[in-house]
Amino acid sequence: MLSINKTPLLLSSFMLIAATNTNATVQTINFDNDPLGTVINAPTLFSAATPLTDLYADQGVTFSALIRTTQVTTLPRDGIETTQSVNVIDPANTGMGAILNEGANYGNNARSGDNFLAFNNQSTSSANFWRISFDNPIGYFGIAYSNGSSSTYQYLNFQAYDANGDLIGTSNNNYLGDYSYYRTNFFSKAFKSDTDISYIDIGQGLNCCGNNLTSSERSGTWSLTFDDLIYGDYADAPANVYNLAGGGVFVPLPGAAWLMFSGLIAIFSTTYRRVGQPRVAA
Repeated sequence: MLSINKTPLLLSSFMLIAATNTNATVQTINFDNDPLGTVINAPTLFSAATPLTDLYADQGVTFSALIRTTQVTTLPRDGIETTQSVNVIDPANTGMGAILNEGANYGNNARSGDNFLAFNNQSTSSANFWRISFDNPIGYFGIAYSNGSSSTYQYLNFQAYDANGDLIGTSNNNYLGDYSYYRTNFFSKAFKSDTDISYIDIGQGLNCCGNNLTSSERSGTWSLTFDDLIYGDYADAPANVYNLAGGGVFVPLPGAAWLMFSGLIAIFSTTYRRVGQPRVAA
């Protein structure tokens, strides 16, 4: 009987399975179109814009402003009452950025299309902190950002939380640099988590080596633009994306793919034994 080496066929089948389970559900918000695909005719001034909140609610994504307040507590320590100050992040009624046209004189164009999500602390429409919430928890997140032309330097941090409000992980110390170099460039931040992310808090501050949500706020004049927000499942993330759980880069295949692959291995092993065994004379 003619023996057929099935190894290339099995490997091809495995590669096809892996490909069909990668980057299948990634979604993008480019701030140029609403969830229905309608073009957004964004203004160039905050005074003519509406703070971004639930425009993308039908897509399962909402935006909100945050405010940092100081909470003072008194705790006993070694028999002595000690005062401790803790920074607390709470929802804010105002301060969320708005979608503006790239003609807003931020010193940089949109990364894609004509619009971007803009913040400027000279406007009441902008706060140091804001939140992106997801109706359906995600495992992969990315966004592009750039300094405005009126900024000097600042640090941008991201914190991811689960549905219980517990911190999953933080991506800190994303230095935006001097505007004279960075203002015309967009930098992308992306990360993944095998613990479902329900919301992400973003903060810009002055200190380099701490969590911006609990360190000094950015002082002076600053402005920021964001564009091309992407999100999806953990398995959708490219292999080299930062892992909030510890910096690993391995992206597992979905369980069904592993089950199929295990079956293929079993078939390959059986075929190998049959082909490799010497024939025994009757």
